[in-house]
Amino acid sequence: MKELHHFIARYVPDLSPAFEEDLYRVFYTKKLKKGEHLIQAGQISRTLYFVKKGMLRNYLIKNDKELTVWFFFPENFVTVFDSMILQIPGKENTIAMTPCELYAIAYEKLEMLNKVSHEWEHISRVFTIEFALQQEMRLYMFQTMNAEEKYQFLLDMSPHIIENIPSKYIASYLGISRETLSRIRGRIA
Repeated sequence: MKELHHFIARYVPDLSPAFEEDLYRVFYTKKLKKGEHLIQAGQISRTLYFVKKGMLRNYLIKNDKELTVWFFFPENFVTVFDSMILQIPGKENTIAMTPCELYAIAYEKLEMLNKVSHEWEHISRVFTIEFALQQEMRLYMFQTMNAEEKYQFLLDMSPHIIENIPSKYIASYLGISRETLSRIRGRIA
């Protein structure tokens, strides 16, 4: 749990000893094999995960085609956010791209902590705002940029995606064909 504790402490310094006790009490470890689903469309997301090791991909199925939504790396929180918060069936799938180790907390336990602890409530608010800002940045990218600008933006903002993710998933995420991605990479190189 030290990875999760250190990660949260970067955003919220001076965490109390009670916070650390809660962290070890309510989070548990989950392991996934490469190709194993963490979350499947149609299910209600009842858990928030934190990636300790590995990479995951979030995707939708539309017209029998996988559309990549996002990627998760170490030090990322993972859930289908609207499904977890609203407790409705989610539309997204999350699959392990490599063997993964995650820390997990049931949404009901997180909500209980938020109700009894201002510290946990503050931490939840900080990461909810962080998530909203990331979504806003992605929305801006998709609504205002052409294919080459989207790739350059991704390269500038998230080079670890370009370095670690197969091109077919990057192309899917950007909403372009692999051929277009290849041409863009050729021009930028």
